[in-house]
Amino acid sequence: MADLVRGEASESDEEQEKHKIYAAEVSGEASEEEDEDIYEQPSSASATASIYRNNLLQRKLIENNIEIWKALTVLTRNFVVNASKQLLTTDQMLIKSQVSLQSAHTALQQAQKNTAQLQIRAASALTSSFLPVIHLKEPSN
Repeated sequence: MADLVRGEASESDEEQEKHKIYAAEVSGEASEEEDEDIYEQPSSASATASIYRNNLLQRKLIENNIEIWKALTVLTRNFVVNASKQLLTTDQMLIKSQVSLQSAHTALQQAQKNTAQLQIRAASALTSSFLPVIHLKEPSN
């Protein structure tokens, strides 16, 4: 813990008392004293308004965030609407297919019954004798 990196805060209050931390201030950046968290609740509404008016960067960030949010909302809405339409179309096609399959199933059941009746009739026709047995008497000469 004896080594401190310049520009970083120490881990405890004791170390701060023993060593100074040197950090360079970059021109164009706000110093730490000027930093304010805009998400903390200010004491009045005018303080919030002044923060937004005085900070162009913050306004631009908020505007860009709003635009990103709008674009993301539109993208999500379009995606959901298109997916819903496709699901509806698919559902309608499946219902039509189901009705067609039910009709085909009914027709096949009727055809199966007719085939079974035809098989029974064909079997009875083939097993019955068409011609009666004729007994001829031989002439007695």
